[in-house]
Amino acid sequence: MTDDRPIQNFPDTYSIKAVGEDNGDFAEFALGIVKGIIADHDSITHYSRASRNGKYLSVTISFTAQDQAQLDQVFSDMSAQERVVWVL
Repeated sequence: MTDDRPIQNFPDTYSIKAVGEDNGDFAEFALGIVKGIIADHDSITHYSRASRNGKYLSVTISFTAQDQAQLDQVFSDMSAQERVVWVL
């Protein structure tokens, strides 16, 4: 059986999107999770978009991951948060 996953190169820039209820600080909350894992804060950028009714906020965060373990930790730590509805 072969591994059909694409080959990933590190370090490289990756993006995640986290969605949660917009209680005024969700973007800072999500950004704080990534900053706790990614040491190079200069490589982190983000933008936010409110849902049509304003209840939810999606935050797309781009960062430079140094290795697969670091990338996995960002997804795992973000997914483990109660405030996060979903992560892509």
